Amino acid sequence: MSNYADRANDIVRAVHLLRQHGMAVGFPMQTADGEIVFPVGKDTMAVDQILELLERGELDAEGVRRSVEARAATPMRRGAAS
Repeated sequence: MSNYADRANDIVRAVHLLRQHGMAVGFPMQTADGEIVFPVGKDTMAVDQILELLERGELDAEGVRRSVEARAATPMRRGAAS
């Protein structure tokens, strides 16, 4: 998981870039396990996914679609039992 405070400028830049590509990006939310996610179009993306696409230069509608599909195909991780 990224240190979100250290990457705040990158996150803001990525959200602006998504919006420039015409994608609807909602306000950030935090999951129960501390992950920050954004509603992007009809999907939800983790900040780590968004930053990865930004770093690879694939932060556009096609890159988002591929990333969301890949994450959906990956089994959900479960937290450790107490």
